[in-house]
Amino acid sequence: MASKKVNQASFSYGGTQINFTKSKTQAAVRYMPGMKPASKNKSNSKEEDQEQLRDFQILNMKTGIDDKLDELRGNPDVSVGTHVWHIDGEDDTPFVPTGYLYVEFLPGTDNNLELALFDELNLNIREVVGPDAYRVCTTPESPNPIKCVMFLQKNKIVAVAEPEFVTRPVTNWFAAPAGRFISTQWHLENTGAQIPVIELDNSIYSSMHFKRGADAKVKEAWAFLQSVGSSNLKIAIIDTGFDTSHPQLRGDGTKIRNAFNAVNRGSDVSPWFQAQDGSMGVFSHGTSCASVAAGAVDSQGVVGAAPNSRLIPIKLDVLSDDAIVKAFEHALLNGADIITCSLGFPKPVPLSTWVSNTISKVARQGRNGLGMPIFIAAGNANPASNNEPRPISDFATHPEVMCITASNSLDEQSSYSFYGANAFMCAPTNGNSGVGITTATVTVAADGRTLAHEYTSNFGGTSSATPLAAGICALVITANPNITLQQIRNVLGSTTDKIGGSGYYDSRGHSEKLGYGRINALCAVQAARQLAGSATTNTDDNTNSGGTDTGDGDTPPPASNVLRGKVTNTFLNVRSGPSTANAIVAKLNQGDIVPLLEKLTGWWRIGDGQFVSADYITVLPSAGAPVATRKAKVINPTLNVRNSPSTAGAKVGELKLGDIITIYQTSADGWHRIGNNMWVLGKYVQEV
Repeated sequence: MASKKVNQASFSYGGTQINFTKSKTQAAVRYMPGMKPASKNKSNSKEEDQEQLRDFQILNMKTGIDDKLDELRGNPDVSVGTHVWHIDGEDDTPFVPTGYLYVEFLPGTDNNLELALFDELNLNIREVVGPDAYRVCTTPESPNPIKCVMFLQKNKIVAVAEPEFVTRPVTNWFAAPAGRFISTQWHLENTGAQIPVIELDNSIYSSMHFKRGADAKVKEAWAFLQSVGSSNLKIAIIDTGFDTSHPQLRGDGTKIRNAFNAVNRGSDVSPWFQAQDGSMGVFSHGTSCASVAAGAVDSQGVVGAAPNSRLIPIKLDVLSDDAIVKAFEHALLNGADIITCSLGFPKPVPLSTWVSNTISKVARQGRNGLGMPIFIAAGNANPASNNEPRPISDFATHPEVMCITASNSLDEQSSYSFYGANAFMCAPTNGNSGVGITTATVTVAADGRTLAHEYTSNFGGTSSATPLAAGICALVITANPNITLQQIRNVLGSTTDKIGGSGYYDSRGHSEKLGYGRINALCAVQAARQLAGSATTNTDDNTNSGGTDTGDGDTPPPASNVLRGKVTNTFLNVRSGPSTANAIVAKLNQGDIVPLLEKLTGWWRIGDGQFVSADYITVLPSAGAPVATRKAKVINPTLNVRNSPSTAGAKVGELKLGDIITIYQTSADGWHRIGNNMWVLGKYVQEV
């Protein structure tokens, strides 16, 4: 083989193509038994501190690592000298090739050909693992292990060739965010104690403004997850502008993704605006909302509900159908997992058909077909200017969004919040005698030309409650990456706390002012995790209102003697009795599958006190009819099965060359679902 140096390597490992980069500052040395030299203190040397990784000594040097490694390899006391490698360019964890390789040949390969290939690379067989499978090791005459692997994988008789590595394990230790302002964020954990006011030194909100437990249980959810959410998730914030350089939004520099100005089709999402007198001002609203949802962990201790999540800031400072459609479509096309919007029209108006259809499309097609959770603020300022209570309107009335109303730090309904039949749940924010939310904000700096990154304890309204719910939703998806939109609705709607007393809620457990109750992050992530571990998950993901169940994807399929039907209309009301004169208790969407329990005159009963018009239901040919599937054959030597459609998902199984699988679903980026919480990368299978 050629002796050309290899600084980057890409090869199949565990059925997945992995990219490695050679470290420029680290090498690893394994000495012969009993030959490790005593450590020396070389104050004038370029050699820096050394650390031990199993039986390897990791050598750190600012310069000259190649020369040092060549010198060590010539030392007879050194059994292995190798570069350190980093996966996908991430230099925080060393991967050290041990010099051992695992090699499998195609079944039936001539043994003489196998041995000849090992001889060509000067590899010694250390263990015969099975038929045509070996554990081999390099010798001083061999190329380095990475070169050997890349060479072997190109040979047509080799099925598998992988290096053995040593690296550090990741512990499960979790440290919750901390900082001087964390205690002021009572919406994450309300202890009932007084808290400081950020804006005023030495000022406090006294304990009279708090009720212990009147919070969203976010800190408890973090403790349960042992994390503050997944960095693979993206929350789209639709608002009037953002201070993307604020520490809360900037984070480590990778937090902001795909920023978009929906009005001018540009990438400028800054909060600046020009007043009528020509002076410049800023909208702080978007910055505060983004921080409530996913503000980064920083030294100040102000954090969002899902600090690890990425942000897609979408500026919408002028409401027009075209801009609104572009805003929601941008979130869909750029891989948002969640949308939160705390905007609305100044006067109650219905949504146009174009906008309404777009929101439906985004909700149904988002997250590679699993469904996009969309959180909309109910609105504020009740009573309205005419002193008449105002119900929710425009975005918040859409049947496929989750409308969020407001509760306060005393577990009361916030009186300013708009209300209505579409209210899904409430979330902690300010109101009445309660206290505002501590979050990021932005103002014009003293020079009048730059932005001042600041914090406030006075944010609130349903504007704050809504991104809080969105951030909690990110924790729910962290707990169960494969959860569908309807399962999210059921999980959130069924795990709420019924604040305000029984008088607020109807027989379905719903309130026009508080929805199904105050959001509870801990119970929601626990339910989502339990759902992920359930073996009785139906492949049909049906849609109904939160808190009720009509046989959706988080419940066992109906018994074989129960008919099932599919909704054929765009929307279908579920009523409390077999007549349009009865109250609407839920809504279904086109394509939803429901159990047909009893046929009445022109109506089907689909649950207790739940009836739908038979005119908009097509009876499926047989109960439990299977969804359309395809068969495929594994064409890679090995193929990892993961619990989500991503290489970041946990490995839950492994397939071999020639295995036949059933494909139930294919994601937009080419992953196939082959079972409950079981995904494989499509390029390694061939449909048959």
